[in-house]
Amino acid sequence: MSSADQAAKLVKQLEREDWKILHALERNLPAKEDVQPAKMTKTTDLFAEEIEFRLGRLERDGLVMRNPNGYSLVTAGLDAIALNAFANRDLISALGKPIGVGKESDVYEAITEAGVSYAIKFYRIGRASFRAIRRKRSYLAGESPRRWFLMSIEAAKTEYNALRKLVEYSVSVPKVIARERHALLMPRIDGDILVNVAEMNDPRGVLLKILANVRAAYLKAGVINGDLSEYNVIFDGTDVWLIDWPQAVDRSHPNADTLLDRDVLNILRFFKRRFGVESSLEDVSFYVRGWRETPSLL
Repeated sequence: MSSADQAAKLVKQLEREDWKILHALERNLPAKEDVQPAKMTKTTDLFAEEIEFRLGRLERDGLVMRNPNGYSLVTAGLDAIALNAFANRDLISALGKPIGVGKESDVYEAITEAGVSYAIKFYRIGRASFRAIRRKRSYLAGESPRRWFLMSIEAAKTEYNALRKLVEYSVSVPKVIARERHALLMPRIDGDILVNVAEMNDPRGVLLKILANVRAAYLKAGVINGDLSEYNVIFDGTDVWLIDWPQAVDRSHPNADTLLDRDVLNILRFFKRRFGVESSLEDVSFYVRGWRETPSLL
């Protein structure tokens, strides 16, 4: 059972006092220290004996972990906190089946009280190389691998802010509904990741749509994806969506030019390799920067 499934199973069973304890452990995350039960009496307003009892039960349920110096949250515990927060806002009522699993995130179906299906993206920073993550994301400089939860929360925050800004300028991205900790709630998008698309009626037209969105993100919103490729574009047979923006940077970023060109090059290489669409990196780069009105594609 995944941590998200485990958390969803327990959310409705936990009592108010259990949530007090979980939130106390969550608040301690930046300290990078385990918490002794005796130190939780003030923050939870519970007696030490009750805290000990409930921590033991939360440990058996797989939401916290006992360490030599106290207790700490585990992934299922943070998932439970996020799911409960969404539920308390009347945004979801149940967790459904997995939709996709990536190097840094898990995506699950979420269902509302009215039966509407959404998607929840849980960040799982730490499954990929820490060195690669730190190289891509400036906000991780100097961080320790012991702080994966904080990194996941920051990644979700970065993507949430980027998506909200991009939607304002009609860039084709998921219209994020809400964020809780390391999790994003979004509408479900029915389509395939571009890398899984073997045939396309009009590959040139699809490429133009992707580039037009890269251009709008850069010129109107002032945002660069920073890691765009065939693995984070969804295609439904007609429209495209640019997904996964946790490493997004502002146009004023010192590496903006390099990141923008890399995004463009990744997409151009894929369309040349898969569909035989030829293009000039210089020409397309001029287009996405607004220096040319149309790109030259063969």
